[in-house]
Amino acid sequence: MEHHRWRREVRQAAYSALITEAVAAEEGLRSAWTVLSEAGPGHLDEAMERMRAAENLVSAARRAASTVAVEGSTAVVEAAEALMTALGVALADLFSWHADSARGAGTEAWRDRHAAHVLEARARLKDFTGSARAALDDEPYRSAR
Repeated sequence: MEHHRWRREVRQAAYSALITEAVAAEEGLRSAWTVLSEAGPGHLDEAMERMRAAENLVSAARRAASTVAVEGSTAVVEAAEALMTALGVALADLFSWHADSARGAGTEAWRDRHAAHVLEARARLKDFTGSARAALDDEPYRSAR
């Protein structure tokens, strides 16, 4: 029983760490989106700084997801992978949008596309949180059998 309690604590810490890092990454992506969407040619450097900060936050979430990959149940690991894919897509879009903006080709389509991808990341974060909660709620019942 003590081993099950320890495993649950390890999983809970891993899940919580990913949630914390993913929330920070999503906020960083939104911050970069705001600057880039309002950036004229003179503000692209500031947008790049925000994008690099968002990239670091997504990297921190990836590191947290690697712990979940080892410690989590299959359903939680799959939800974490979907979350990381969504964050990665949103980040890649920012860099593509920035490159187009630097060439003078920034469009409203990028703004809408990136906003949709950030919303997708938020939905995947909600899914991950639900999967993590369900897995942790289930554990005492499985370990008591």
